[in-house]
Amino acid sequence: MAALISLNAHEARTAAAVFERLFPADASGPGADRIGVLEFLDLALAGAYHEKVEAYRVGLAALDRAARHRHGARFADCDAARQDALLADLEEGTLPDFRVPPQGAFFDMLRAHLQEGLFADPAHGGNRDKSGWRLLGHTGVCLENTAEENLSEEPVTKGGEILSLADVGYSLDGAPREPTEIPGYDPQRGAHPPEGPADVVLVGVGAAGAMTARILSRAGLRVVGLEAGPWRTGRDFVPDELGSAYYCRGGMGPKFLSEVPRWRIKEDESTREANFTLGRMMNGVGGSVIHWGGALRRNHPHHFRYLTHVRESFGEDALPEGHTLVDWPVGYDDLEPYYTQVEYEIGVAGDGEANPFVPRSKPYPMRPVRPFRMGETFRRATEAMGLHPYPTPVAVNSEPYNGYPATGYCAWSGGFGPFNDERWHPALTWVPEALSTGDFDLRTHCRVVRVLTDRDGHASGVEYVDANGEARVQEARTVILCGYTFENVRLLFLSGGGRHPEGLGNNTGQVGKHFMTKMWADVHGYFPDTVFNAHTGPAAQMWSLDDFEAADFDSASHGFIGGATPNVENQRLPIQISREALPSDVRRWGSEYKDHLLRWQHQAAVRLQPDNLSYRANFLDLDPRYRDRSGLGLPVVRVTYDMQENEHRAAEFMETKSEEILREMGAAKVWRGNRFGGVLSSHDQGGCRMGEDPAGSVVDPDLRVHDTPGLYVYGTSVFPTCHGVNPTLTMFALCYRAAERLAGRLSRGEE
Repeated sequence: MAALISLNAHEARTAAAVFERLFPADASGPGADRIGVLEFLDLALAGAYHEKVEAYRVGLAALDRAARHRHGARFADCDAARQDALLADLEEGTLPDFRVPPQGAFFDMLRAHLQEGLFADPAHGGNRDKSGWRLLGHTGVCLENTAEENLSEEPVTKGGEILSLADVGYSLDGAPREPTEIPGYDPQRGAHPPEGPADVVLVGVGAAGAMTARILSRAGLRVVGLEAGPWRTGRDFVPDELGSAYYCRGGMGPKFLSEVPRWRIKEDESTREANFTLGRMMNGVGGSVIHWGGALRRNHPHHFRYLTHVRESFGEDALPEGHTLVDWPVGYDDLEPYYTQVEYEIGVAGDGEANPFVPRSKPYPMRPVRPFRMGETFRRATEAMGLHPYPTPVAVNSEPYNGYPATGYCAWSGGFGPFNDERWHPALTWVPEALSTGDFDLRTHCRVVRVLTDRDGHASGVEYVDANGEARVQEARTVILCGYTFENVRLLFLSGGGRHPEGLGNNTGQVGKHFMTKMWADVHGYFPDTVFNAHTGPAAQMWSLDDFEAADFDSASHGFIGGATPNVENQRLPIQISREALPSDVRRWGSEYKDHLLRWQHQAAVRLQPDNLSYRANFLDLDPRYRDRSGLGLPVVRVTYDMQENEHRAAEFMETKSEEILREMGAAKVWRGNRFGGVLSSHDQGGCRMGEDPAGSVVDPDLRVHDTPGLYVYGTSVFPTCHGVNPTLTMFALCYRAAERLAGRLSRGEE
């Protein structure tokens, strides 16, 4: 073993003994010691986890103290049975005189770092000689898979070849490409002083901002886009699960990681840092859709009049206490042309005829992505149950499109930037098209901190911090907040003054209200006679069911209002496999845990994407105590949110239905994951509700802020309802409509 950097000899010996008990060597293969977990940890503590060094020192010392008190010896000198008993008590938080760090949190950190040391790329210092991947039977960083491999009934091993980052030409400090020159984009612009007033300033050039920049600049309007992150290109996208994937370190979202919201269940409780059921936000040109799975689904027509639908179908008494459900002020027919327009501009692969619940004016522009073993098993089972499975429409090139290649079915996809540009994101098309007009001034590394208003209360521009940290003001006659839900809400609160003492848009107290997020849950099954080879394709290989979102689904007869979308998807990566939910009879560590992991090829999950109603009890505001770590010290968003009884009843029904589906697929054993595993997801909605009446909403149907002329909010924060449908396409359609209408008014001098 090389000399240690972060741990002294005693600490290293204790940590090594802990890891070996958590993942022991046995007849099935090597344990943590041989795979190199200690070496991984030591390097990580000198780098990405440097702030955790003290927790390790104090925690390992406390564990040794507990071992000496109980057995008269350090932890590493105890026999295996005594070590296991100490770890079991640590996990339960029952070791005496061990208060710092909190025992359960310390155990969870040890377990998480164990998983990373076992299964992260060898470039991180663990997974010695790829022995962790070899133990799993995982092929590593394979960037292409064949149709035959997608459907293979035998384990796909690539002839025993296991590829790492280094084998495919990547490293942790960059990819093997030269920087891409992008016509019209100058990375130095972020430090230039403003060049006079603009027609429009966009706060954020992510998913909504990129589309808006293209529409407005093509209309001849002068548009300035202020983006807090960089422009990432293919050279920045590294197939590094630990560093890149949002369920690990989430390295593509440093700004958001410095300002994670606080969370409390109820108003009278203290807060904790919010956690996640799915995804984390990222900042950069193109936004979080750079690392999405690619699903682009439409809301159903009745979703836009959901309060009316519930009343007419089930009666007023079916609505749960405390709800704030409303109809949308726009309908499906208003958005259908924009749904279609966006699908063709982006390039969506799907089969429109396969989903009978959503009407369409045109077929999808591309055929669906290829079938895969889990999807075919799901399709046959659900058809036998009288349901209507369909291949999920995705922004992935099943054939060449927009000048970009067809996908190679790389499994290192959802959670990563597209290495070969075969999965669409706005920086591929919309932003370059906006720049080509000459009327779009893109400034990266510029963070907006306040929306400005004039003496009449009209939006007049923004205050921002430029790429060199200098305070600037960009004047504009129109300001559009195009950030993610939390940033849009935060900026409205931070921009209050004279006419808006409680924040812009908040004169009727509606900013932050009606917040909705999705309690994603997985239900798992074990199939002893089936190999799924879910490592041979991307998460974009999905199949879904809309039967429980359909207008004729009688949810009230089952005791709740709402529904959910069950789906299955490919993409199983090594760390991801190690963190999936366990059956209740499998311990979270030790030989039982190890044996369970080695059966991953025989496991499948049905993922549930649920509806969530809005409630008075669930809302966003600014935390009065906690500030971000950006150097600006701005308040972070505070989330007050609890999963309500209606949603628990819906989850119980849908989890039971998912178990039925898995058994029909052939599962010999089923188990459920966490129902309320985190308060945030990649589908956070509400907080700037859209509506006709200012008394109950923040923006109007054109997304204008009611009480602040010249200010708009684009994004899912304006959604009145939250359904079990991926919101991105509806967000695009709604904002496309609003941007076109705004372009017309500004061109005519009406605003």
